Amino acid sequence: LSKIQTQSEHNRQAENFRKLVLAMSEDIRVLLIKLADRLHNMRTLHFCKKEEKRARIARETLDIYAPLAERLGMNKMKDELEDLAFKQLHPDAYESIKTRLDFLRQKGGNLISDIVEQLQKDLSEGGLTAKVYGREKRPYSIWKKMQHKNISFEQICDIMAFRIVVDTIADCYHALGIVHTKYPMIPGRYKDYISTPKSNGYQSLHTGV
Repeated sequence: LSKIQTQSEHNRQAENFRKLVLAMSEDIRVLLIKLADRLHNMRTLHFCKKEEKRARIARETLDIYAPLAERLGMNKMKDELEDLAFKQLHPDAYESIKTRLDFLRQKGGNLISDIVEQLQKDLSEGGLTAKVYGREKRPYSIWKKMQHKNISFEQICDIMAFRIVVDTIADCYHALGIVHTKYPMIPGRYKDYISTPKSNGYQSLHTGV
């Protein structure tokens, strides 16, 4: 709300969001419907002929709706909203990153599944039962990191991410120890969201190796 209240042309929209927040405090389903409606609008935004309107809706999505989805822990929806908005606001950058990811995917073959298999083996040998998932970072996430750190795509070292899911908090730290023993840690990349959870309640350990 504070982001759009500072812009006079958005006064009407700010009032709409005030009403939404008030209604949401009564029933969270209001927000879920609003998010679903916005996702549908973003998926069909390319049919809108007015470039200025498309840009306004995309910016609003990045500033308001994607963070709301993240706050609710709806990460898949947040990712799609961000990528759709990014594609509208910076089409050339989006296509460039997507093309580069496609090339690396073809060149790397089954790299993600191979790493998942190796991590599973490492954890098992370390006496830990865990599930491992791998994924490719999203175009908007990569672009945001490029902008924030002022670096090129080639300088980004983490276009893939892996998630290790275990039963207990103690097992989280056990898994971290196994990974750091097997692979050199990148300085400055370790974050403990278990002792200090994110604002939406998210808890895990992050590291880069």
